[in-house]
Amino acid sequence: MPSLSSFISSNQYNREIISVPFVGAMRTGTGYSAPQFGADGVCFDPGGLFGWLIYARTAFTPTKGLTTDTFVAYTNPSDLVQDLNRLSGVTNALIYPNLSGGTWSFFKTFDSTTVTPTEIGNQFLNAISYLAYGGTLVLAGQVAGFNKYLQDNPTSSFDVAIDPIIDSNMISWITSQEYITGIFSSGPDATGVSGAGYTMTNFAATIGSLANGMTQGIKYFSVLGLTTRTIDVPLLQANSNITYTLPSTSDVAGFFARSKNRNELYLTVAGLDRSTVLNGDVINPINWSNPLKNNLRSNKVNFFVNANEKFLGADLVGATAAANGIITVDDRIGPAKLKLAIMQAINNVAFKYVFNINNATTRDQVTSEIQTAIDPFNPYLDTTKTEIVCNGTNNEDNSSTLNIDVVAKPIIGTESFLLEFSYTQ
Repeated sequence: MPSLSSFISSNQYNREIISVPFVGAMRTGTGYSAPQFGADGVCFDPGGLFGWLIYARTAFTPTKGLTTDTFVAYTNPSDLVQDLNRLSGVTNALIYPNLSGGTWSFFKTFDSTTVTPTEIGNQFLNAISYLAYGGTLVLAGQVAGFNKYLQDNPTSSFDVAIDPIIDSNMISWITSQEYITGIFSSGPDATGVSGAGYTMTNFAATIGSLANGMTQGIKYFSVLGLTTRTIDVPLLQANSNITYTLPSTSDVAGFFARSKNRNELYLTVAGLDRSTVLNGDVINPINWSNPLKNNLRSNKVNFFVNANEKFLGADLVGATAAANGIITVDDRIGPAKLKLAIMQAINNVAFKYVFNINNATTRDQVTSEIQTAIDPFNPYLDTTKTEIVCNGTNNEDNSSTLNIDVVAKPIIGTESFLLEFSYTQ
């Protein structure tokens, strides 16, 4: 019977282990529906990869959940494959022996030696690609499943979302999460060079309006990159192989996992050895002399560099609806997260002094504590540019309002930013 174990065979599949938890969300389908079967196999969508997982976990003994489950979480690719291998006895569920059908199967056979993934197969390939980098993956049909995961795991939070079918519900959910970054593949415009087709607003008009005005560097990440792989899959079909190409979104999520594990997220999620693709190769890197590079950069789309197939960390920016704009601190992934972290650190200090008498003694204490609070961020800052102003120049003695101005400049390519705080009794 066919098996998906070829895809995680140790002789052709590399895995990483990280010590710092990293959690990704991936929405597939629209929820679970009991699959229907005809003479040739599956004839009704069970709900994408998520639906097949629910069916595989509940239709066979021992059962591993309920049909009403709204999410399934994995910490390694082996468990995902093990669950799906329960479908090996289901007629044409894993592989359909004819390219003209098999819409809801995972793979189709082109001939006796070639296998082709379907849309659900691509969802599976994205999932195991992400899990190879050591993170946790939560699969759901609707965003309600992600909320249920957070409810069941109150000490956890999502780091990234990888959504093959991006829609307004997913965008709204990403907006509601404080730290999550949505990683999406960009799409080309008609000319392929203007950059107009690569910005967030071009995913859909509704999504563009939801994205406008947000802290793009934290919330949205658009990547131009395709990863390809050729492997043997004898356990799926004897003497067969598969060549598949996917958007590099799962790999970028893996780069995030590496950077968080190394405590380097405030700098970049790429770098010299943070952006090497684990399983596969980039087939559409951009050459430095290619005019498309500048168009992509000005439209805040991330890409691979031709010279060494490394991800371009210096231009690690979030997708934005504003084309051809200057890249600001809020557009850059690391600096945007750094800015938010500094703001939270300053608030934690300042709130303690809101009801103190606003005089030189209080302001000196505030300045000293803020300096201590932002010292842990010094490895990511040009400390010669750091300024903390909480004195008589921006405060009045005995005023009911305490004002604090902080200037900071991230090391990675962006301008200094000014944080202005005003606390009133």
